[in-house]
Amino acid sequence: MRSLPRLLATAAAALVMTGAVWAAPAALPHEMRAYTFASPEQVAQGRGDVIASHTVEAAGAPWVRLQFKDVRLLPGSKLRITSLQDGAVQELDARGLHQWRNTSAYFNGEAVRVELLAGKGTKGNRFAVSHVMVGQVPVQTESQCGSTDDRVPSTAPDRARLVNVGCTVNLMSNGCFVTAGHCLSSAGSVNVVEFNVPPSNSNGSIVHPAPKDQYVPTTNRQFKNSGVGKDWGVFTTSPNATTGLTALQAQGSSLNFATAVPAVGANVVITGYGVDSGAANQTQQVSNGPIVNVNTTANSLQYKSDTEGGNSGSVVLSGGNVVAIHTHGGCTTSNTGGNQGTLYTNPDLQAAFTQVCGATPTPPTCSSIRSVKASCSAKGKITVSVRLTDTSHDGQSVVVAIDGASQDAPINGDVARASLTRQASGSHTYELIDPEGCVAPKTVVCP
Repeated sequence: MRSLPRLLATAAAALVMTGAVWAAPAALPHEMRAYTFASPEQVAQGRGDVIASHTVEAAGAPWVRLQFKDVRLLPGSKLRITSLQDGAVQELDARGLHQWRNTSAYFNGEAVRVELLAGKGTKGNRFAVSHVMVGQVPVQTESQCGSTDDRVPSTAPDRARLVNVGCTVNLMSNGCFVTAGHCLSSAGSVNVVEFNVPPSNSNGSIVHPAPKDQYVPTTNRQFKNSGVGKDWGVFTTSPNATTGLTALQAQGSSLNFATAVPAVGANVVITGYGVDSGAANQTQQVSNGPIVNVNTTANSLQYKSDTEGGNSGSVVLSGGNVVAIHTHGGCTTSNTGGNQGTLYTNPDLQAAFTQVCGATPTPPTCSSIRSVKASCSAKGKITVSVRLTDTSHDGQSVVVAIDGASQDAPINGDVARASLTRQASGSHTYELIDPEGCVAPKTVVCP
């Protein structure tokens, strides 16, 4: 039995749905720290001039990520962020920064250098850093499916880690991703898809791949989180900001749905980023086992294949094709029960896959927004609520910012909510940043 890191507070209070334990994500333990830096507006003397530079440091952190605000990048201008630990670089122009929703990639180490590079003669470029996401070392706990953990390292190029929610996502042949619905249904910091994940540190804190292997999801998504057989998610990502390549172009490998439901006794293979001890924590591992139950009426599949927190969203393969999405636990150390997933035959999943991955996605626009309001509790929790005109965007998302900290807010029915906790008393600014330009920034006062 291995010692396993607990990476998500909600994993300690597993959600039980229709008799099955919700497969817990494994969100990155981190602290969101307020940060104050604003560059002065300057004029460049030549294209590529570094007209402003600032180093952000969080002593002892295994990794950091930045939240920007009040950024103005004129044509030809960009931000260059460099890790002082391994030299990894991300460059963001105005379009790239919008796609990343005013955040940076994840960078290893405790410090990064931010440089503002301007096009020739451009005036008025500026940037500010409002928050730093600071990585923390995971807490150790124990969990096991079966008497031994049979997962082994793997390198499937079409499987990726979704952080910071802590799930597994899967690249399909049309360039879309599929995962568990509960991986997309909770508001939080803008998530990132990571391919080619390196080993973690010996204490279990994860190591991020270079920015060229990180992709930010778009708001073009749909999901359902309604229990076994009704838990699925579909989404797309923007091209990589560094290479300009889509995930499909860069990885050169993808998956397809099966064309027939497998039978009881057939072997399944599950690859994902489940929690583990030390350097194996939330790195890609694979396991296999037999199917023990098929329920085509409930669109569910049950199987005995080792998974852990962080395997949520892993596709279940049979004959090399996707037959289900892993969503719920159920195995025990005495080898009773079985893990469970949503069959690919779920009609809502297939309909969403066609719509989201089609040529003409329809994410929310300004005409979809009815109101944007915020409240602050006595304990300093700011909650922003975005009301839409109807439920046609159920399962997609919008993006809000609270004091410059971007939050991905999934739409449930006709409302989306996001929050930021432990905020100081006084006025705070909130705004809708995607879709952008719909509502002017507003303030909310915390007691």
